[in-house]
Parts: sequence; structure tokens; C-alpha cells
Amino acid sequence: MLYSFDTGNYDIITPEGPVAFDTSGNLYGTTPLGGDLNCQGGYGCGVVFELAPPSEGDGSWTYATLYAFQGGNDGIAPQGYMVFDPTGNLYSTTGEGGGGTGYSGIAFRLTQAMQLGAAWGETVLHRFQADAGGGPNEGLTWGKWGNLYGVTLGGGPSYYGTVFEVRP
Repeated sequence: MLYSFDTGNYDIITPEGPVAFDTSGNLYGTTPLGGDLNCQGGYGCGVVFELAPPSEGDGSWTYATLYAFQGGNDGIAPQGYMVFDPTGNLYSTTGEGGGGTGYSGIAFRLTQAMQLGAAWGETVLHRFQADAGGGPNEGLTWGKWGNLYGVTLGGGPSYYGTVFEVRP
């Protein structure tokens, strides 16, 4: 076991989705709950976290929250696959939130903090409207032309989901 999430610390609970590694061996993941506890009935809006490997082989991995979602415009419940660009920015989706009524998730970019230990900055790349393709909670993948691609669980003309493209 690399790390155990503690229900006594509500900013880091219930990890979901696949994890990703950077070129330094740090592990990145999401929790759809935790973070700002003003979302989802007090369970939180979700976070993106990093686990840094120990400097010595048998040491402990170090946890850090990179970004805590606030709800509203920046989305709720990140849980999809994450990808990096060549400069180390991290991309993924949230399954909910993104604005007012009728929005159901976002595609986002997290930019590395300039200071060690500081939170990463978020840029919303796209806000999904529920009727046009909502619930992009499977994450993103890079395409041949340098754009990001993913799927939504709902929306589209038949309301059975969509495939989408986002320009980073």
C-alpha cells in the first residue's frame, strides 16, 4: 500500500478513476468528494492530488492537494482519466458542475504552481451543457492533431451521450 485515505480528513476521501504518473515518478489522481465541503450535501466538490514517492525505497509517499474544486463554474466531482502535456500541465474532466442550471461538467487544465507547495491554477477549457452532452466524467485523451478527446454519459440529440473534441 502506498497511501491510505483517512475519512477523518474530509479533504481527501474516496479516490476514483485511474491514476497517472509524471516523468519524475509522482502519481496523480482525483477524489470526487472532499475539498471544499460546500458541495454535494457537505461531502465536498472533489480534489486533484499528487503522491510523491519516498526519497528512500522503504519510506512513505507524500500526499499533496494540487487543486480543490469550489463548485459552480470550476466544476464538481473530478474522476476521469488525466493526461499531461509536454510542459507538465494536467488535463481532465469533472462529471458535474461548470456553471448555473443546465451545466453538467467541464474539461479543465491545471497549470503547475510557480512556488513549491502552492496550489495549481485551473483553466476551464469547456463547460458542458447537459442537453448538448453532459457528464464527461471519463477524462480525456490526446489525439493525433494535438487536441483532447472524450465522451459524455448523456446529452446529444438522442440523450445517449456524445464524443467531443477540446482544443487545449
